[in-house]
Parts: sequence; C-alpha cells; structure tokens
Amino acid sequence: MTTTLLALAALAFQVPAPMSGTDSARALEAEARAIVDRESEALRSLADRLSKQGEARGAAEIRKLIPAPDDGGPVRLVVLPEVTPPRSTTPADWGKDVEAIRKPAGEAFLDLARKAAAADPPHMARAAFALREAVARIPDDAEVRRLLGYVPHEGGWARPFAVERLKAGNLLHPTYGWVPEDWIRHLELGELPAPAVRGRPTTWLPAAQADGLRSNWRNPWQINTEHFEIRADVPLAEAIKFGRRLEAFHDLFFTLMADVIGDELPLARRFKSPELVPDDSYRPHTVIFYTDRNEYHERLRPVAGDRVGAESLGYYDPKGPGGKGNRRPAYFFRDAGGELPVEATLYHEVSHQLLFESAGRNAYLANTGDYWVFEGLGTYFETTTPTEDGAIEVGGLVGPRLQEAVNSLDARKFLSLGDFLRQDQAAFNRTERIYVNYQQAMALAVFLMQADRGAYREPFLDYVHDAYGGRIKRGSGRSLEDRLGIPVSEIERRLKASYAPEPRR
Repeated sequence: MTTTLLALAALAFQVPAPMSGTDSARALEAEARAIVDRESEALRSLADRLSKQGEARGAAEIRKLIPAPDDGGPVRLVVLPEVTPPRSTTPADWGKDVEAIRKPAGEAFLDLARKAAAADPPHMARAAFALREAVARIPDDAEVRRLLGYVPHEGGWARPFAVERLKAGNLLHPTYGWVPEDWIRHLELGELPAPAVRGRPTTWLPAAQADGLRSNWRNPWQINTEHFEIRADVPLAEAIKFGRRLEAFHDLFFTLMADVIGDELPLARRFKSPELVPDDSYRPHTVIFYTDRNEYHERLRPVAGDRVGAESLGYYDPKGPGGKGNRRPAYFFRDAGGELPVEATLYHEVSHQLLFESAGRNAYLANTGDYWVFEGLGTYFETTTPTEDGAIEVGGLVGPRLQEAVNSLDARKFLSLGDFLRQDQAAFNRTERIYVNYQQAMALAVFLMQADRGAYREPFLDYVHDAYGGRIKRGSGRSLEDRLGIPVSEIERRLKASYAPEPRR
C-alpha cells in the first residue's frame, strides 16, 4: 500500500496538472497582450524614425495602426465585409517596414487562435477575436480566410453567399443591397418594382409609390441576406438597412457567444476539419418587420395570443408555432418615438433567436431557478451600438433600460441576489416584479460580461452554456458563484460597487 502511494505521489510531482479553463484563458490573454505590445513598440520606433526624417505624414499613418490601450470599455468588433477585392495599392516607401512588423504579429495571432481552439476546454471566442486581429494584419492568408468563412474570389476574397449572388448576376448596391444588375438603372432613376403579377413583365414605379403598394401585408418586401429571410412592409431602403443591422449583429453574436454555441459553431467545425471549405448551406433565420404597433398586434395575436401584451415591443418564442425544424420567426415593428429604440428590441429578440436556433437542443426550463440569464443576455445585447467608423460595440453603459436599472438599484428595488437567482420563469415574470426583474437582469449581465475588463465573462458564459442545457441544479456545484469562485454576497457587493456613482473631487 505504501509503495503504491509513493508511486502515485511521484507521478503527481512529475506530471503537472492540466491548466484549468481560467488558467488557460489568462495565459491566452497574456500572450495576446504580448503580441500587441511587441508590435506597438516596433511601430512607435518606426514612426519616430520617420518623424526624424521629416516624413510626418507617414509617421501619422503608422501611429494609426497602434492599438489604443484597453480601457475596459465595450466590446468592439469590426464587421467583416462580404467581398474583399484584391489589394491594388502600391505601398509607400515605408510600407515594407510596416509589413515586416505587422505580418509576424498576424501570424502570431493565427497561432494564438489555434491554441485557443485546441485548449481543453476550448476558448472559441478568444480564437474568433484572434482571427480578426490576424486578418487585419495578413488579409491574404488563406488559412485565416478559410477559418473566417471566406473563399478565393477574383484575386480577393468573398463569402460563399456573395459568390453565389455574383454568379447569379447580382450586384451589391450601397442602399438596396444585393439586386439584379438590371435593377441598377431603375434604382438610379429613383424607381422600385411594383408587386409582381404572374405572366407580366416587371412594372417600375417611383420609389414612394412602390413602397406604398408594399405598406400592407398582402405584398410585403421579401429580402434574403446571408443569414436571414426578412419580410417587411416598411419602405425597401429601411428594410435593407434593417437587414444590414441583422447581419452585423449576427457577426457580433457568433464571435462573442462562440463558447456557448460550442460544437455547433461553423468556426469550431472548420478548426476541427482543416480540409473543410466554407459553403453557403446556412439555414436562414426568419424575421418579420411590421410597419407599426397596430399591425404587429393584429398579425401576431393569432400566432401568440395573450403572450403578446400591449407593452410588447418584439416577440420570439423558441417553442412557438409557425416554424420549421428549430426555426421560428422573430417579430418586430417600427416603433417610431418609442421608449426603446427599435434597434434595442431587434438585438434583444434576435439574440434569443440566434441562441435557440444555433446552440443545439435546449432544456432551459429544466433548471432549478436561474431563468434570469436568458433575459439578462437579451437586455445585455440591447446595448449594441453601431459606430461611425463601421464597427459595432456592445456592453457600454447605454440605453434607457440600463439607466432605469441604475435608478432601481439606487432605490433598493432589486431583490437580494440570492433570491433573484432562484427565480424560475413564472416568478421572474410576475406582474408586480417583471419590469424591475428585467432591469436587475440587465445590470447583472452587463456586469458579468464587462466588469474588470471581462474578467467574469468566460465563467459566466460557461454558466450560460449549462443553463441553456438545463443543467443548473441546486447543490450540484454548477451554480454561478461556483463558476466565479466567489459567494453570492461578494458578487452582489461587486455588482453594486460597479454602478456606484464616481465620488466627487
């Protein structure tokens, strides 16, 4: 017996224990920072040299490439275009020096993405963000492009959906999106097609008149984007803009929530299968966009009944009627002048849709309490904000609901965190508590996703993954506090401190 114990002890000292998910996440984060620090130092040195040589313009351009320090603010994501044409610009005299700095950094980010994807457990969100850093530095690297879902196209890169559109004779119009080439002349004249009549050629009308004929549900506009089928009776330009917001949000959601989606994630499959080529087989999500609140309620009442009350701003039910397979429509309306911007409701409900239609089989009602997490995520995504430079951000302290949440926290309207976490769906949706519960869910989700530069994000999303699968049980060691490694009382203290007003100086 003693000999066996000594042998086991020797083995334990000889073989280090595998890193935990938290340890490997910290190692990956440290490696990412080191890549950026090395690159930034080299770029500053090059910019300083150019300044001394009197090349102020070149120095200024190089300094634009130096990443800003991480201030712990919102998560920022640059939306990747559907088509990237070949690079045709001739580099400046100092361009080769920049490439000599940026290329090794891009290759290091690709290696980091591979490490993150191969870790146990995998860190797919970190892999996804690392690939974005890589493509910004080595845009023509075939493996980076493959992993991000691109295929070669006419000397550049495109996603398969875009390639099929181009093969079909479509062009990407700046206002109206993918349209047949013979539409372009009419669009430039301010014309749109009237509703089609079988057996008759297309009739072109002034845009306002054509939009007017589509302003009821007998003849809605039908728009197909890469990941969505949209039906809308709002003006076509507005519906296209709505679709572009959906696509940008899809990009953000699948990057940030990659670890919750797990093995169902296309990126995860491409990492596992190096020969897997991206294709256009994605099953689109259905979105309905009504022109106003009255039409929304009238059309949705036969589908959802009393579940859509007078205050409803959007609707998605993962178990509701009207779908095929695991696909169900998400419903919205143009809420001009509403308390919440229509974009906030859009991002909230579509986050539910993308989660429940992409993460595999769910059992979210089988948890013991912990229902809050799904509405917490929905309200977290309400903070999604497009930026002027074409990027998209999420997690900022923005929006009327979050401000109301801070007000309710200050007024001590929130439940104690222990009681809040124990609520099931019925308790969460009690009439006398529902508004404050949504506020508390939002405040807690934003805190867990953003506080301390995202320190709680991965443990929280691990908890989300198990909550989605119905694996949160009392006493099972799968609780939120177990993932974070701190008791509920300490989570609550930190939550309150994060929203406390700055002391006056």
